[in-house]
Amino acid sequence: MANYTITRHTETDHIYGCTQFSTMQIEDQMAVDGGLLDSTVVWDITADQGFSLDIEDFSFTGATQLNVPATLPPSTSWENLPYPILYAKMVKVSSVLIRVTLYLAPDASQPGLGVGNSFVMPSTDTNVTVPIEGCAKIAGHSMRLWFNEPAGNNTITEITVNPDLEKRLAQVGEGEGGLKSHEVVGTLPPQALDKVASSSGDYLMSYVVVASSGYRYKSTPTLSINSKLYNVESFAQLTPSSYEEGKNNITGVRFEIYKK
Repeated sequence: MANYTITRHTETDHIYGCTQFSTMQIEDQMAVDGGLLDSTVVWDITADQGFSLDIEDFSFTGATQLNVPATLPPSTSWENLPYPILYAKMVKVSSVLIRVTLYLAPDASQPGLGVGNSFVMPSTDTNVTVPIEGCAKIAGHSMRLWFNEPAGNNTITEITVNPDLEKRLAQVGEGEGGLKSHEVVGTLPPQALDKVASSSGDYLMSYVVVASSGYRYKSTPTLSINSKLYNVESFAQLTPSSYEEGKNNITGVRFEIYKK
């Protein structure tokens, strides 16, 4: 399932055929910006509710992406599309909307799109298929995780956020109610849909609990997150015992936290 829809961005002065993707044109009309045969056809790619779109996840099958200067909002330009389309451009209007413009005539105002012959309507119908490849992602969402440190003064804790998320997630000060805690807040990015079924999810951060020098844990510390959105995997830190040969002490745990 694509998790998005493609519709024609309609204009009031166009005469449409049996579907919104067709227009009625007269023989010998030339594609001109704002003319009877407009030089552009515009489509909207709209994400379904709960999903997000990124411009880099979409392309035209068999077309060639042009190397043109980066723009804001983000866009990509294309050539070598099916006749009579000279060029195409995709613009990320928002996280849920990509606007596609198909050019039937050159446009000198657009970098790389200023060369070629304008389309002239022949005496017979012209049909063209423009295949688009792309995928939507599960939309990102705001996140707040609050970690209360274990009671007592003999435990050291540390949080390390996935470097790829450092611009999205931030650690903030001390906790509330007299408890020392760590808090991580921010907005998670959209997630791909093609995870392996056995995958833990997208890696967010690690939370490390270590006993102070000279101390150990009687049993392995655990971490429970009160949300079904996250997975936690734990890895115990074992240190050889100074008093019992061949035995290990539990001196710490690393918890890895994933978004499902």
